[in-house]
Amino acid sequence: MILSKTMRQMAASALVAVAASALAYFCSHYLTVFSSLENFAADIRIASLQAPQKQSSEIVVIGITEETVAMFPYRSPVDRGFLAKLLLDLERKKVRLIGVDILLDQATESGKDDALRKVLRSIQLPVLVSYTNTLGIVNEAQLSFLNAFVPEKLRASANFSTDPFDGSVRWIYSGEDKAGDPMGFARKAAALLGVETPVSATEIAWKPNQDSETPPFPMFPAHVVANLPAEWFAGKIVLIGAILSITDRHRTPMAAVYDDDRGNMPGVMVHAHAIAQFLEGRTTKKVGISGFVITTLIWGLIGVGVGLLKKGIVFNVVSGIVLVALLWVGGMIGFTHGLPLVPLVAPTLALALSLWMMDVILGSAERKQRKFVQGAFSRYVSPAVVKQLVDNPESLKISGVKRDLTFIFTDIAGFTTLSEKLSPEKLAEVLNAYLEGGCEIILRHSGTVDKFIGDAIMSIFNAPIEQADHVSRGVRCALELDTFAERFRIAQNAVGVPLGHTRLGVHSGPAVIGNFGSKFRMDFTALGDTVNTAARTEGVNKYFGTRICCTEAVVAQCPDLHFRPIGEVVLKGKLTGVVLYNPVSDKEALDPLHSQYLEVYNLLRTDHPNAKEAVFQLHNDYPDDPLTSFHFDRVNAGLVSSRVVMEDK
Repeated sequence: MILSKTMRQMAASALVAVAASALAYFCSHYLTVFSSLENFAADIRIASLQAPQKQSSEIVVIGITEETVAMFPYRSPVDRGFLAKLLLDLERKKVRLIGVDILLDQATESGKDDALRKVLRSIQLPVLVSYTNTLGIVNEAQLSFLNAFVPEKLRASANFSTDPFDGSVRWIYSGEDKAGDPMGFARKAAALLGVETPVSATEIAWKPNQDSETPPFPMFPAHVVANLPAEWFAGKIVLIGAILSITDRHRTPMAAVYDDDRGNMPGVMVHAHAIAQFLEGRTTKKVGISGFVITTLIWGLIGVGVGLLKKGIVFNVVSGIVLVALLWVGGMIGFTHGLPLVPLVAPTLALALSLWMMDVILGSAERKQRKFVQGAFSRYVSPAVVKQLVDNPESLKISGVKRDLTFIFTDIAGFTTLSEKLSPEKLAEVLNAYLEGGCEIILRHSGTVDKFIGDAIMSIFNAPIEQADHVSRGVRCALELDTFAERFRIAQNAVGVPLGHTRLGVHSGPAVIGNFGSKFRMDFTALGDTVNTAARTEGVNKYFGTRICCTEAVVAQCPDLHFRPIGEVVLKGKLTGVVLYNPVSDKEALDPLHSQYLEVYNLLRTDHPNAKEAVFQLHNDYPDDPLTSFHFDRVNAGLVSSRVVMEDK
């Protein structure tokens, strides 16, 4: 039987629609750029278009805030004696359940450790405590301490199930997927409350705010709980966790709209959403696989229909734009009126592909597709990664690799206070100018800007491109960042913006760099103790009055650069010290202060009898030098030594 031309055309058109829809479905599920965009489209609706819900009356969050940790001599770990008293106070207030989202993975003060250990074993109400045996989060020593400190029956996995493409927490971690891994935190809480939960990964149904002023869960700072009425907590599920600026933060779908605590959410708040979902029996409002396929196919057929009109490429493009706009606006508005999350990217792709496949030859369509893909993922990853991918796509492995890396962490002193004083517009203007200037310097030194954490910048050297001189690059970059930050601070102060000093920490050592995603897009993340040490190195500047602090591991690999030793620093709870250094520029190294300081420090280091007098003389000559003043204050206090025993961690 010979088919007519019309029938052949209809058959070909149907094949085009099916092929375009199938390709669109594949792209939206298996290609990073499109799956990320589909997630982004859903994230916008989840973050800003959900119908308000009444604030939870069952779950209360107690936050370890900046004000809380400021009460104690050390910032981390959280004071164990305080935690013990907090748990006992909550028991007296007759709460229903306590969830402690704090890793108790290292020793602090023995008396306080014993007090908390005793409370965990004697408390008479349901309690769960965060636990992990994931190497990279805890080392073997930390895991051993954690196992000994937290009873097995109280353990709940603190891990999160994240999207490998953008790092967002999207699913409730079920736990029990490897030896020694306990039930996930939210599932454990639900189990203690007698609520059955699925073993398979469950997408988080994020609880929306009641209004612009009322968050989903009531939150109280931990240090004020003892003074609050017992009826505020009686019969409630109480979750305790860190609400700090750069600690235990996790990207969530709300980051598509918000860059504050709602977007990069404290871990304890993520657990609160997950537990509330189990208790309230809520699920995400998404169409299933069949609905996804049908919607995509319909838009593929619409594209074929437009193409069959044979009005030309301009008509097809304009029609496509109008149809896509209707799809996206309708999907957004429909969600606010109770419709489920329908796919937007896959239908858009199906429409575009069917139009192209009807109007242009396959080769032209493929070239346009490559340009579109390359242009799209270039907006999401660093230029260095894009270049590697273009030059040699096979060179980027999915698995992580261990490599010596150099890290720079920066942080602006007092930025939280500053942010409260400036208008949102002025704060954004100042912060954007500061971050842009800092990033330009990092990229000029061939560093990789890993992430922004509020006003802080984390940068990496020797990844993804290997650099033989990555340590010295990092130090030189830190010096230039310091120069820029000081000029920027002075300029801002001159116009009435009380911007503080920028503190920088530089550390080098082995860490794991993981390339996560597909060959079309890579996301780099560094894991390991070296990263944590680098972050702590930045933080100790405030104790010495310095703006840049380097570790001995950095100095040992930079023989051509200049450093001033700060002291042999012994962290609280440690017996051995590590020497920390303050790098100086070539110009500063020629200043008499530099050579005189080194001479005086050597006297302190060797316990020379003239050390005290030498420190006094140096301070008399250079009273404005921060390090000189630091040692002068110590000598005045009777500590005539280069050994600095920290009272804080």
